[in-house]
Amino acid sequence: MNIQRLLTASLIGFVIAMGASNAIGAAEVGSGGMQIFHQSSTTRVGQSFKMDLQLPGVVTAGDQITVTIHEPVKNEVQFLDSTVAENLGGVLTSLRFDLAELRPDAWGRATIDLPITNSKSEGIRIARPGVYPVSIEMRTARQELIGKVSTHLIRTGDGPSQKLRLAVVADLQTALSSSNSGPASIDEWLDVFSSHPSIPVIITLHPTLMNQDLFTDTSVKLGSTNHEVVRNSFTPINEASLVDAGLRGEVSLLLDMGSEQLARFGTLAPPTFWVGHGRADEAQLDVRWDRGIREVVVKAVSLSPIPEKSPRGPVELLTSSSTLRGLVIDDLAPEQPHDTPSSAAHRALSHLAAIALTDQSNPLLTISLGSSERGPEFADLFLAGIENLEWLDPLSASETINTSLLVEGGQPQQFRIRTRLSSSTRNFADYREAVRHLEALRSMVRDEDATTYDQLSDKLLLSLSSDVSELEQRELWGSTVDLVRLETSLVDIPPDESIQLTSQKASVPFSFQNRAGIPLRVELKIISERLTVEDFDDGESTTLVLDPGVTTHRFRLRALGSGSFPISIELHSPNGGLMIGKAQAALRATTPTGVGLGLTIGAAVFLAFWWLVDSRRRKARQV
Repeated sequence: MNIQRLLTASLIGFVIAMGASNAIGAAEVGSGGMQIFHQSSTTRVGQSFKMDLQLPGVVTAGDQITVTIHEPVKNEVQFLDSTVAENLGGVLTSLRFDLAELRPDAWGRATIDLPITNSKSEGIRIARPGVYPVSIEMRTARQELIGKVSTHLIRTGDGPSQKLRLAVVADLQTALSSSNSGPASIDEWLDVFSSHPSIPVIITLHPTLMNQDLFTDTSVKLGSTNHEVVRNSFTPINEASLVDAGLRGEVSLLLDMGSEQLARFGTLAPPTFWVGHGRADEAQLDVRWDRGIREVVVKAVSLSPIPEKSPRGPVELLTSSSTLRGLVIDDLAPEQPHDTPSSAAHRALSHLAAIALTDQSNPLLTISLGSSERGPEFADLFLAGIENLEWLDPLSASETINTSLLVEGGQPQQFRIRTRLSSSTRNFADYREAVRHLEALRSMVRDEDATTYDQLSDKLLLSLSSDVSELEQRELWGSTVDLVRLETSLVDIPPDESIQLTSQKASVPFSFQNRAGIPLRVELKIISERLTVEDFDDGESTTLVLDPGVTTHRFRLRALGSGSFPISIELHSPNGGLMIGKAQAALRATTPTGVGLGLTIGAAVFLAFWWLVDSRRRKARQV
């Protein structure tokens, strides 16, 4: 009995293990190295549906390819299921090809060409327009599965009565970023947009992410006025963080610099329009509202809560203090592990075709290009497909955002924007200190000597970029302060000494040494409660130009009292932002001042008068 139970348990275990092994094997097979590297974007009766396949690295005689075309999808949900080989619907036709028939080339590439007809004549009968799931399997002569991929056949012809409205935006900030594992060049993206001038695309980028030569070469521009560039800062910044830190002036300057450069590159989008992609949150929208932004394009992740399905049309986006018009970017069918740019682009196009055919609510879809996974080749194929698919109506996002709002229950649809992504407030005290020091030094030098300092000022401004690490920022800010202190230490103020005045007013020499190689402007202050400098406009300060070497200036000092008292000698930057040096001196006034002299004379007159009166009295007594 125990032996029988043991045998039974062993048999069950073996069956379970075999089932698990088969499941793992099926999962591991996947595409088996097979890919679609090109295919017809659309086809119609009288044309052919072509697929260029990349076969696995090793093929043998007797291997077969089976192409199965299923009934057209009935709705968007079924389409999305079909992208992962689920809910494919009934089989319309199935064709088997021996590899010998396909004649793959030396690189393992083969072409399948399927003529399309709407009758029983030779070819594949596709009777009506639609999006047809297509599965491609490769098997050995013994019918062992090598790999499987899927795609869709878009049969055009008599389409929907109303075209699908489509708005396209492009996030080149992400596409051109050095953090992207495979960043493309701006030239590649320019070629893509120039190849499809009829499709309006609104582009987000920053001048610092581009080759500076593009701004000096007037021939390098967007090739169509249908394409617009979002007004943006010169370098990527966290605008809300900078404004919160009191750096609104720097933000405005960076925005002006960016818009000026981008205007040379292409047509600017309206000043009230902004595309946030995945960077939008409540704080970012509020600061942009303050500078006039009223229409925004965001990703669904910027909404709270994230909706199951992106709204397909203009909606109201709410923050705690503002209401903006918005479009929400729609995510099309996701990529598959075996994808090529062609297969990924065709799947996205098929998704649009399925929506156009099955959704008659007049939706408006907003699509984004430029993600790190989908580069220029994907975008080129996708835009070419949009041009070929007559069911689509590409529109400008900056215009369609102001069309009628989506309505629910008689009220405009509203979505709340997520709260701030990061609650921490950056400390920019070191930046302000660096700017204060550099501005002080800049006020000391002539324009012709200021090139290095102006360049450093630009570096300080650009260091506010969100692409610059905090470590790099601290190093630049600290080194700037050190540089200014070193430069200003080259000006020597007279050492502490005693100044002797032998009259109420006297011309006193003051010598300063400039060990820098260029002339420097400084503001001299001589401060004392019992002294004025008659050469100073305000009695306390004047501006000097110190040439390299020792410079001596004479100033007329006027003592307001006699005796010895301290005076302070200070050198400041002309803008008043920095004290360069300070010395104390003792002033000794040995000659009576005007008040003292008056008192002395008065006393002498009184004594003389008293002596005269006293003499007369004595004479009178003697008489």
